[in-house]
Amino acid sequence: MPATLMRCPLLLGRQPETALRHSFSSSRMRRVRKAAGGGGQGPPPAYGGLLLDAGGTLLQLAQPVAETYATLGRPYGVMKSEKYIMEGFKRAFSAPWPKTLRYQGDGRPFWRIVVAEATDCTNSNYFEEVYQYYAHGDAWRLPGGAYRTLRDLKDAGGHTSHLS
Repeated sequence: MPATLMRCPLLLGRQPETALRHSFSSSRMRRVRKAAGGGGQGPPPAYGGLLLDAGGTLLQLAQPVAETYATLGRPYGVMKSEKYIMEGFKRAFSAPWPKTLRYQGDGRPFWRIVVAEATDCTNSNYFEEVYQYYAHGDAWRLPGGAYRTLRDLKDAGGHTSHLS
């Protein structure tokens, strides 16, 4: 078995075939394949799907949030320390939120409040610069072994068509 699978926190050191098959009975997978037009014949795939929480797990920040907020905020008058910004960020996330606010549209209303709470800056241009920074790939990185682990999972029999 590839070493990357053993290091994958999703599998917690278990054999991938065993860990992933626990979620899907073979009869259920035959029904899924039949519904998808694949018939009910042949061995079931190692897994039927893989759900990931991207932020902080599959995707990690290229630099700390407080550093980014502070650096981008300097031209807008944000002079708070990174420690203060991080405390504000945590405060914003621990506040009670209306259930739908965070998940409405592109999330701008939610993130506007988070940025303002963290930095004490309500400048719309500053917020847009922060928002656009996180909308691009340079703000994110894959942890070591992530891509290879996903490839290994695909090769183990899943139906992942987006990895090549």
